[in-house]
Amino acid sequence: MSRERVRDLDALRRFALELADVADAITRERFGGRISAQRKPDGTPVTEVDRAVEAALRERIAAAHPDHAILGEEQGGVLDPAVPTWVIDPIDATKNFMRGVPVFATLIALCLGGHAIVGVASAPALGERWDAARGAGARRNGRLVRVSDVAELAEAHVLHGGLDWFRREPGMWDVLGHVVDRAGRTRGFGDFWMHLLVAGGHAEAAFERDLSVWDVAALECLVTEAGGRCTTWDGGSALSGGDVLTSNGLVHDELSALLMRR
Repeated sequence: MSRERVRDLDALRRFALELADVADAITRERFGGRISAQRKPDGTPVTEVDRAVEAALRERIAAAHPDHAILGEEQGGVLDPAVPTWVIDPIDATKNFMRGVPVFATLIALCLGGHAIVGVASAPALGERWDAARGAGARRNGRLVRVSDVAELAEAHVLHGGLDWFRREPGMWDVLGHVVDRAGRTRGFGDFWMHLLVAGGHAEAAFERDLSVWDVAALECLVTEAGGRCTTWDGGSALSGGDVLTSNGLVHDELSALLMRR
């Protein structure tokens, strides 16, 4: 954290919040009702609003920090652990945004050394703004948050993503059943929101699959700074992509073992 280009993490956190203001102004203007989209090669939708948000944030970052790299969902980039890199998901939960569902957010992270050192999740239609910086804790609308102290999976509120992947992946429907049997309560929320609920102490764990680094980077910083853990299902670096498990830390290993069971 002593590297020259990231000397003042609080200033970088404040800059990330300014970026979120820019993104919110764009998404607020277009949110409400149905919005058309194009289909990307990976099958996911992209709207003109996704592209507009990322373009605006890239312009701001390039002007303020020309020595930093940028990786975004729509325009790409490279995540080099040795280079401070802004990782942007212009609209997480684009399908919600397209249908007028208020559960969507812009996710912004600054990554270095294989971890997110600044993270912001801004969900303007929910009135939610979460931010964190390495060593400075996590905040929800300006107030510090903390993960829960529930230590038993049998008492835990566990959240999961969509069921389609579990249904089609061999063996995973049974794995999901094992989690349901062991957890105190399970609910499907999906996307960024369920991980923020973990960071805020409203749930003990959340897990999902088929993710990219821009889906996860800001959440890694927010959850860990709230006192929790954010890893792949097998305990690896969350920034490696693919799958993610967030938790209050106390039920993490037990859930990891269940998710890796086939």
